[in-house]
Amino acid sequence: MTNSERTDSAPATPQPAHLSQASLEEKITYLLDRVQIADVVQRYGECTDMRDFARLRTCFVDEIEVDHSPTIGMGRMRVSADRWCELAEEFHSQLDGDEHMLIPQTMTVLGDTASCHVLMHAHHFYRQANGSPFQTLVGTYDMDLVRTDEGWKISRSIQGVHWSEGNWQFHSDIADSLTDVG
Repeated sequence: MTNSERTDSAPATPQPAHLSQASLEEKITYLLDRVQIADVVQRYGECTDMRDFARLRTCFVDEIEVDHSPTIGMGRMRVSADRWCELAEEFHSQLDGDEHMLIPQTMTVLGDTASCHVLMHAHHFYRQANGSPFQTLVGTYDMDLVRTDEGWKISRSIQGVHWSEGNWQFHSDIADSLTDVG
């Protein structure tokens, strides 16, 4: 469920415009939530780059909604986080290197749910490419997160790509090699 679909009356964590009237505890909770959400976003990129797909799994609830159609096709889907991390491993392990710069731009926290708009620059390197071994994506992720006993976790990730530079062909070839979600 996205924050715009939220219908219950749980108290919302104050947003910046309302912080002047918030209690000290509410202000601290707001800041801690923002730091913890930013940490999850950063861990997502770091785990992908470091090929630590077991740790990547800690970023997600058990079942997630994803749409990374701009880069891997497959459309919008609900998938187990275990399978999603397997797909990430299948894709990124074929590359010789990549670097994700993920910058949380806006966050909205409403009780135990949150949304985060993330700026994304992803650089990919593939030595065996036919042509240039470099490819860069510039875009966004729109993520929904849920507070769990283990901290904030991603429940939804929608990717947008604004532009790409370099050799898209090897990226497309690797995406085509992924096995079905099933």
